[in-house]
Amino acid sequence: MEILHRLLGPRQLPPTRDGYQAPPGALAAGWHCDDPDCGGSGYFPDPRPGIPRRCGECGSGTYPRYAWPWQHGERRAELDALLSGAERENDVYLALLVRFHLLEWTFEDHLMEGHRRDALVTLEDTDARLRVAMRENPYFTEGSHRFGLLLGALRSGGPDIALRVLEPWVALAHEQGPGYGRDLESDNASRTNYRCLVSSCLEWLGDGRTGGHPRRGTVVAWAPARSRRR
Repeated sequence: MEILHRLLGPRQLPPTRDGYQAPPGALAAGWHCDDPDCGGSGYFPDPRPGIPRRCGECGSGTYPRYAWPWQHGERRAELDALLSGAERENDVYLALLVRFHLLEWTFEDHLMEGHRRDALVTLEDTDARLRVAMRENPYFTEGSHRFGLLLGALRSGGPDIALRVLEPWVALAHEQGPGYGRDLESDNASRTNYRCLVSSCLEWLGDGRTGGHPRRGTVVAWAPARSRRR
């Protein structure tokens, strides 16, 4: 019976490099070579239930890069592995970045599970931690992490929850002045943060669900205001 189930049931892709095993029926967006010195990879026009068993460049084995939503579990395994390595090597800065990525992951995970209140608590915690990191390290760029929160909110929560990401971010930029209080022309961190803020506003505006949103005009005003200061 078990043999018949394996033959006739949905296919199961192999685990990822970091050990994530998706359930039977999961689809792959692409694949990657097992050999870190090779770097061979491929991505499919549409998600597929299988991947090549061997790398076409070196003949080594392969592992999948999952399509959404299984990509979410793959990402968690990847982040856990990165954090473990950073802590083992005493790489304080990498560990800091990975922990923020884990907060982004947790925020979206709560949204995917329908736990809005928990998601908002995580969002507030992340906002507070980002502000501390910005004060303590002038080279730290928060923009990519806030942009990640915005993408997760749109993907798994919707435009309203995404506004909860944007509102404190815009207020922070307004309070601190152009470039978060620094010179945009000479400070790369400031330019990166502002580009991410503008990109986040445009991402929200480009979502098909925001066409008739009552706050659309507000976000339209935010994006050019930030762009003019770049």
